[in-house]
Amino acid sequence: MTRTNGQALERKLEQTRRLALEPTDPLTRERLAQLVEELEFQLRDQRKVA
Repeated sequence: MTRTNGQALERKLEQTRRLALEPTDPLTRERLAQLVEELEFQLRDQRKVA
């Protein structure tokens, strides 16, 4: 994975974290939490390779 892909993942993760803080229904919050976990995992995986 290239550096720009890593930066894009970091931006996406930050945006998702901000969305998760906004008031919304429980199902949306759960899905956002899952998405945060997936993005964090992808970033950790990328850093191991780099």
